[in-house]
Amino acid sequence: MGETSRPTMGAVSASAPPLSAVRRLRHRHIIDRLDYLRGLRRLATGMTQADLARELGLTQPSISSALKSAAKVADPPAGFSGASVYEIAQRFTAGELGRDDLVDELTRWPDPSAFDRSPALDAEQAPLREMSRALRDGLLDESAYRAILDQRQRLGRQPVGMPTTAASGE
Repeated sequence: MGETSRPTMGAVSASAPPLSAVRRLRHRHIIDRLDYLRGLRRLATGMTQADLARELGLTQPSISSALKSAAKVADPPAGFSGASVYEIAQRFTAGELGRDDLVDELTRWPDPSAFDRSPALDAEQAPLREMSRALRDGLLDESAYRAILDQRQRLGRQPVGMPTTAASGE
């Protein structure tokens, strides 16, 4: 009997899409889900779950479940495309946000204490960890990361302890 060979780790078919295209699609999917849940939550303020289900071709229990998930999804602050540093980076990777807008939004990202009720140290460090994670996960390139750090520093918005790419493992 003939055995089929399996590709080894690292071997990629010539017909496989580039990794960057699949990464973009993955983050597009995540962003679409967030936008769907936010939109559903807004619609639910003026429609019954039964009406939403009928209009969207879903069951009322599925709408109920989605609304429970939607209740956990934060809305972006005014003037921002995402509810977190990481979400803004995802929108950039998904092709929804241009590089200049990415740098602008992450440079202007408000002090976390205005939106986060966790202890001050954790709240202060949260956006920094998210930016490092976005860099590590390939959502930000080195150039964009540096541009954000440089602009934040010029505006006096760089908190003490802002990681560098070396500190983030890159």
